[in-house]
Order: sequence, then C-alpha cells, then structure tokens
Amino acid sequence: MRRFFMAASLCLSAFAAQAAVTVHGKITEVQVWPAHDGVLVRHQAMINPEGCMRNDFFLIRQGSPMFKEFYALLVSAHASNKQVQVHITGCDQQGFPVITAVASTN
Repeated sequence: MRRFFMAASLCLSAFAAQAAVTVHGKITEVQVWPAHDGVLVRHQAMINPEGCMRNDFFLIRQGSPMFKEFYALLVSAHASNKQVQVHITGCDQQGFPVITAVASTN
C-alpha cells in the first residue's frame, strides 16, 4: 500500500511540475487577433522550454490577473526599443508558451 501511494505521489508531482524559464532581450513584434485569447508576443530570444506546439510567439493570456500591466509594459518596451525579461511557464490551449511575468531591464 505504501508503494502505491509513493508511486501515485511521484506521478502527480511530475504533472504538477512545470519548467519556468526567463529570457532577456527585446520585443520584436506584438499582435492582437480575435482568434487568440490574449496577445501574441515575439521576443528576440524565442524559446520553447516545455515543447509547446507553437514556438513562433509567446502568449499573454487575457484572463491573467496582470494582463493589462504585462501588455502595457511590453508595448512600451517595444516602442522605446528597451530590453525586457519575460518569464515563460507552460503552454496555452492553442499551443503557445505562456508569459507569466515581465520586467523592463535597461
């Protein structure tokens, strides 16, 4: 019985763990399309740490508690050619890596 609980705990923890990665650089493109639930962002250092289906854009989910702040910071950094740090965690339903935190860095 103890082995069962140990094995179940290990399996569940593997599903709960997500690779979170931060990339540094400039925003090269920002797109808003009605077909996506959020804003698509292309970064100078595009990565796909969790093997999402898409690797051409990151997504800021519209339902994110900090959506407006993320969007404002990234658009202003793009317009002023400033560098940003973008924290990526998980994949959304359409297969994009998801932005979960941002910071301006110059």
